Amino acid sequence: MPNLAGWAWSDRVRESFVLAPLAGMVGFTLLAVATAAFDAVLSAALLAELGAQGLHGALVPVVESANAVLATAGPATLTVLGVVFSITLVALQMATGQLSPRVMYLFTRSWTTKLTLTVFLGTFIYTLGVRYLGGLLEEGEGPFLPLLSTAVAMVLVVASLAAFVFFVDGAVNMMRATSVLDRVGRRTLAQIRAVARAAGEGVEPGPAPAGEPVTVRSGAEAGVLTGVDTWRLVRWAERNDAFVRVLPAVGDYIPAEAPVLRVWAAERPDRPERAAAALRTGSERSAHHDPVFGLRQVVDIGVRALSAAVNDPTTAVQCIDRVQPLVEEFAELPGDACVLCGRGGAPRVRLPLPGWENVVEVAFTELVLESGGQPQVSRRLMAALRDIEAAVPERRRPAVRARIEELRRVCARSLPREVLAFALAPDRQGLGGGR
Repeated sequence: MPNLAGWAWSDRVRESFVLAPLAGMVGFTLLAVATAAFDAVLSAALLAELGAQGLHGALVPVVESANAVLATAGPATLTVLGVVFSITLVALQMATGQLSPRVMYLFTRSWTTKLTLTVFLGTFIYTLGVRYLGGLLEEGEGPFLPLLSTAVAMVLVVASLAAFVFFVDGAVNMMRATSVLDRVGRRTLAQIRAVARAAGEGVEPGPAPAGEPVTVRSGAEAGVLTGVDTWRLVRWAERNDAFVRVLPAVGDYIPAEAPVLRVWAAERPDRPERAAAALRTGSERSAHHDPVFGLRQVVDIGVRALSAAVNDPTTAVQCIDRVQPLVEEFAELPGDACVLCGRGGAPRVRLPLPGWENVVEVAFTELVLESGGQPQVSRRLMAALRDIEAAVPERRRPAVRARIEELRRVCARSLPREVLAFALAPDRQGLGGGR
């Protein structure tokens, strides 16, 4: 059964910024206990051997050197961690001001960021734990020689340095518009294809079943619809021998107790609140099950680049480069809805899909309106719209042609007549690339 937007635990793990560091701190604490226990046994054996040979004092410099390493490594990594993350967060704030605040999730979702935080915190926890356990063991059984513990601490310091290098590289890439656009574009393209595959497994929407439907209201707090657990919803419809129509689309804001489902069934459905629980809401749109939101992020960056405060038409052209393949991929969706079937092929759930006209409006309306007076952007827009018009079926072309006409009107209002033809000439590079 296709699941267009189930809330798998893997999504929650990827979203969480604290789960990996907390798990790492627990793991490094256990590592400290294990290495300290090993060193306690090793220390006892060495002390017995050296004591028999009268060389007990030879251990003092070794113990002091090891304790110096442990005393230095932990606080140093914690200090560096605080400075690096503070500076990085400030830089990211500036970058999102230039791009879009809706791309901040790329930072919290990045495994490089989480692993860097885990290694730095783990090194601090590990060295602190070894020194504490070493003090306890030393008081009870004589001098504690942290040979293995010190070696592991040195490995962790090297790992922290390597993680720091990769973290800086990733943070710098997140401040570059092209890197952010590529990451958002790739993820959105994968989401569109996933929705298209799931919709292809369904059937074409037909007329609504006869009879009076039961309206099911949301039982969750007000929020944005971030996903629909279609497997759960189909199972519920099968148990009640019902047909369910999901009213809001993914990305819609759902007020508390708003109607979310219409259910057609021969008998009154049992526990309809369970069906409503298949709709997941959040405080903001999700970047994982809402491909239109991915398109929205790319367009936001382009619109911000065309604002008077930023005035960066080249970044807007780079946004259009990513918008075009996304819109062409949206054209592969069968329509504005699909019907999922249960066992035996009986239609059970009707889901709304991104409509073609809405997608074209999201992709180009604001960019077209903001492109006035920017020939580089208008030329790239004209090339993108012409390419999309040629690539999509005839039934989808009127929406594209409407944007072309709007682009002509915007340029006619904003530019002198002498440069109008130049500004409307299709150019895939904006300026200088030809047709």
